[in-house]
Amino acid sequence: MLEKYWNTIALKEIGEEGQKKLFASKVLVVGAGGLASSLLTHLVSSGVGHIGVVDDDIVKKDNLPRQIIFSEEDVSKKKVEVVKEKLSKLNSDVLITAYDTRLSKDNAEEIIARYDLIIDCVDNFESKFLINDTCVKLNKPFVTAGVSDYCGQIMSYIPGKSRDFKSIFDELPLNINPEDFDDDGVFPTTVGVISNIEATEVLKILLGIGEPLINEMLVVDTLNWNIKKIQIKNPS
Repeated sequence: MLEKYWNTIALKEIGEEGQKKLFASKVLVVGAGGLASSLLTHLVSSGVGHIGVVDDDIVKKDNLPRQIIFSEEDVSKKKVEVVKEKLSKLNSDVLITAYDTRLSKDNAEEIIARYDLIIDCVDNFESKFLINDTCVKLNKPFVTAGVSDYCGQIMSYIPGKSRDFKSIFDELPLNINPEDFDDDGVFPTTVGVISNIEATEVLKILLGIGEPLINEMLVVDTLNWNIKKIQIKNPS
């Protein structure tokens, strides 16, 4: 089975032991839209052993330009059902668990507790803060990302090593209004750029390589290619 992943195994920072770490990992992706589309494809192709996907929505026509995992024939179908079917064909080594539900205060702890790392691919702050609060309570690492118009941002939370997203959001000079995310105006390829960066961050954390975005947020403006890191003070 390892032959499939030889390009990854050939990297000195990863090797066979690193690939085995990925096989043994369990991650939960909350949201099956634009950010999740490319991210899920990369995580499944990379051999992350067990991936859960939470979403209660159906595929709509206006999803298709940026939610590239779906096609026209999927319109009106349940997103998680389509995702599970397509990703299972992509890599039979990976177990896909579909949760056809919205993450809520009633089910968040029960679902999140089953996984090693949580990935925020939602587009509203109510859900982002719910993921944040539940992960902090359960000591679960999570990676969060968001996109609006041509811009996106990514950061990670590691228990005991970094401040969480909710605690630092009001301090960041991003000029982001949570209500902006309800307008749904977004450049399709910006979603792909941020999604791929988020997937890279997840794989690095699972493998224990490189420098994750701990106590810093990566902000990417794809319209003008302004890319910067915002440092976050971690109280002693």
